[in-house]
Amino acid sequence: MAPPTPLQRELAHGRGPARATPLDALDLAREWFNQGRRLDIQALAGELGVSRVTMHRWVGTREQLLVEVLWASADRALARLWTSVRAAEGAGSRTAEVLSRWAEDVIAHPGIRKMQSDEAELIARLLTHDASEFQRRLIERVAEFLEEDFAAGRVTIDLTADELAYATVRLVESFVHTPAITGGAPDPARNARVLRALLR
Repeated sequence: MAPPTPLQRELAHGRGPARATPLDALDLAREWFNQGRRLDIQALAGELGVSRVTMHRWVGTREQLLVEVLWASADRALARLWTSVRAAEGAGSRTAEVLSRWAEDVIAHPGIRKMQSDEAELIARLLTHDASEFQRRLIERVAEFLEEDFAAGRVTIDLTADELAYATVRLVESFVHTPAITGGAPDPARNARVLRALLR
């Protein structure tokens, strides 16, 4: 007699408890981050009902998980803002407008504020170092925005999109992560003025 199929087992014994996945781990970590809660691998594993070893196998180190959480948040925000700015059909650089609005969102974000208060050096390193996966992805995304600005004649500076994206990201970082860089307060308004002056 053939062994029962998984469907037959569930029909006979009922549906078993849903098993967590690595994407569930990311979703829970994003939820905690958005609430301003510290991301702790052991605590996340406990809430998902998996072991710490499993959690590490899924997400790597805490820093690797933080990068993915930070990028997931940034990626969604940038996509939303780009769609909004494109629909408005303004005359200036769409990239400058998107990054100006995004910087305001970042500065006000509970998770960012919590990390800037408690782990300023860590978040600055994760987001701004050349070796950072987050920064590489952000520069690539900004270069995509700039390509459209170049093609439409909204930005005419004599640099490649990659060169200008790198400089632009560094500029935004200097105004957003001021607490870790100089000890001062973030200045989104000044960031917006400089971006609009540069990207034209």
